[in-house]
Amino acid sequence: MRRLTLVLALAVVTLAGCKKSKKDVQYVEEGASQLMSAVNVADPKAAIQLLRGFHDVESGAWRWTGPKFAVALRPPKQVPAEGAKLFMEYTVPELFLQKVPKTTLTIFVNGKALESEVITKAGSATLERTVATDLLKGDVVTVDFALDQFLAAGSVDQRELGLIVSAVGLRGTPPPAPAAAAPAAK
Repeated sequence: MRRLTLVLALAVVTLAGCKKSKKDVQYVEEGASQLMSAVNVADPKAAIQLLRGFHDVESGAWRWTGPKFAVALRPPKQVPAEGAKLFMEYTVPELFLQKVPKTTLTIFVNGKALESEVITKAGSATLERTVATDLLKGDVVTVDFALDQFLAAGSVDQRELGLIVSAVGLRGTPPPAPAAAAPAAK
């Protein structure tokens, strides 16, 4: 009982010494305002935009994906009437095609399907699809990818492996080029 009284007394003294700060708390908005329209998947700042299905960074430049993976992107500030361009820079290793000679990558932007990508060749490639402007409303665009065939866990690695991805993004209208300066009079 005596010990409990001592503990309570110390707690009261400690709390009495705490003073409330008179400064207003300032909140920093995180999330959508911090998102980028395009991400290098190896960039630590971009990791928050890799929603699911990406393995750790390898060689400081890329990541393996799993069979399903997703990213969150900020819509571009300026989008042409026909829409923005979704792009993904990826590589298919020869080893992948030896075990999976053909796979289809399905792509969904905010739940709406875009044209699939059929993959039958090894090497580097860039996927590019047009995303309609009505899918770019709001602060965040979610892009989901899914492979119908992939390297099963245990076949070459303990992880399920899909593609090697280095970048994903949305491109809008490029900013206008600066006006050319008039030649100086002699």
